[in-house]
Formats: sequence, C-alpha cells, structure tokens
Amino acid sequence: MKNQHLTWPALAAAAALALTACGTTEAPKKESAGDSAVTITDARGKKITLDGPAERVVGTEWNVVESLVTLGVQPVGVADVKGYTAYNTAAPLAKGVKDIGTRGEPSVATVASLKPDLILATTDLSDSAIAQLSKAAPVAVVRSADASRQIDQMV
Repeated sequence: MKNQHLTWPALAAAAALALTACGTTEAPKKESAGDSAVTITDARGKKITLDGPAERVVGTEWNVVESLVTLGVQPVGVADVKGYTAYNTAAPLAKGVKDIGTRGEPSVATVASLKPDLILATTDLSDSAIAQLSKAAPVAVVRSADASRQIDQMV
C-alpha cells in the first residue's frame, strides 16, 4: 500500500541528519555544499532541504519526540516538557531540554531562541503555527498519531 505520509521514514531521515555528525576517527574530507545536503518530503508533500546534518532539532508533539529519542536524537526543544516526562518514561529527555510551550501553540520566540536546524511538527498543528515556526527554521510535518492505523504509520 502506498503511503504518502511517511511518518517513520521522515523521522528516520531526521535522525539520520542528526546522527550523521556523530564521530569517526578518520580525518574529515572536504565536501562541497551539495554533498551534505539532504532532502525529504514531508506529510504535506513539501520538500525540506537542509544544508547538512540537523544537530539542533525541536519536536512539537510527544510522539515525534518519543521517536527522536528512541532513534538516538535528543531534541533541544520540546512542547510541554513536564507533560512529556509524565507521559513517557521509556524515552527520557536529556537534562536541559527547553520547554517550547504547549503542543498546540508552541512559542515561536522560544523556538527561534534555540536556533534549531529542523523543527518536527505533526499534521495536528495548525497551518498558521507551522507558518510562524517556519520563520525560525525549516519545518518537516509528519502525520499525527492515529491509534487505528499504527502499523501504516511506520511503513
């Protein structure tokens, strides 16, 4: 079945972007700007291109944050940190993660102050909030959690 809204692949791509910077012992090779650029297509069908690995990622919804942490990416900003830590003990946040406000209305000023390379949002977030967040950094939108079709979201 063709899935136009690629939640897990998009999260995996974001994780890969963040983890690409993780070490090797080899001397770095000179790369042209185009060599390290990565492009993904989000749930809106919008292409998101980053110049290189995303090292500073913000998550606006708990399921996105849980996936990031599970994949080894510690976000720099999370919506409703207190709620997330009560909701999820299996994928704990690192100390010092900044609370960016509520899941439905993240603080654009707080997000911008974190200087993220990438913001991961879900289709539940309003178009106006996504537009505002886009002023701070590229926003990749993934499908919102849907308990009725969980396996389809991973494919």
